[in-house]
Amino acid sequence: MLARVRALFERSPFLPSLPWIGYAALVAALDRPRVDLLLVAAVATIAACGGARARRCYVGAIPALTLFVLYDALRYLWPVSVSASRVLGCELRDVELALFGVGVHGAIVTPNEWLAGLASPALDLLCALPYGAYLGIMATQYTYLCVKKPAEARRFAELALGTHLVGFATYLLVPAAPPWYVATHGCAIDLAARGSPAALTRVDASLGYGYFASLYGHGAVVFGALPSLHVTYPLYGLIATYRTASAPSRALQIAYALVMPFAAIYLGHHYVIDVVLGLAYVAIVYSLSLALGEASTRQRAFDWPVADLSGSQSTSPVPRWSATKRLHTKSASLRRFR
Repeated sequence: MLARVRALFERSPFLPSLPWIGYAALVAALDRPRVDLLLVAAVATIAACGGARARRCYVGAIPALTLFVLYDALRYLWPVSVSASRVLGCELRDVELALFGVGVHGAIVTPNEWLAGLASPALDLLCALPYGAYLGIMATQYTYLCVKKPAEARRFAELALGTHLVGFATYLLVPAAPPWYVATHGCAIDLAARGSPAALTRVDASLGYGYFASLYGHGAVVFGALPSLHVTYPLYGLIATYRTASAPSRALQIAYALVMPFAAIYLGHHYVIDVVLGLAYVAIVYSLSLALGEASTRQRAFDWPVADLSGSQSTSPVPRWSATKRLHTKSASLRRFR
């Protein structure tokens, strides 16, 4: 796929950016012009028409750009694919109580409800940092890897694309209400409900600015609690760079990966079961990518050209080690006739 995109650059550098321009134009025609979509289209166009390094980063960013468009498109798929009767509300909370319930004063509550009783400005700020900066962190980390470590950038993009595709499919197949919705609206499912920053409202109030209300109040999916994709964001970079990162960088990424799940539960955005499923999705996608990579390596080993006895190059699919073994066998046979 990437080879085909590179070929398009040679014929027409403007052509590869047309999908993002087309989506922004389609949304503007059917709904309204969107600044974020126009910005993505502009950045993609500039990168696609830039120099070799800019085009390389653009090609590597295609999975991320695809995810952005797919997530945004969910807001238009949702009304025609999900009904209120299919959305898990209190049912998911009941599962959470059964699996992870916490005893408090003789009652069983969810970890979200237990942590709500421990709320403090310090914990609010600690949890607001990863929830407020994850988009910038992901973009900065990917851009750095794209320039300095292309192989790690590809692994980053592969993990993000695979995990999000499975997550988006789960949103549509098993829609689920987040803890804040059940706490605010009860068990009745209202598909017209808007997103909420939940406990981050306290941070907005302390800052005197509605940053989180704007960020989470206009999300494409309200009933997409299962799985938590927030907890997967720190893992893309951590997994991709674990072997090559410096000790301070690795420690910082591990801390980030640990704080995010706590923040997801503490802020009332996700249940523990959402977090567990999100982490499981990353593990599954990573395992599959390793298996596919090993299979590709083994296949390439059978495709290497090998030298025959006459010294010419052969394109036989027989691996090099097999040809060498045959040479040794023939040499031993000749020695017996001397």
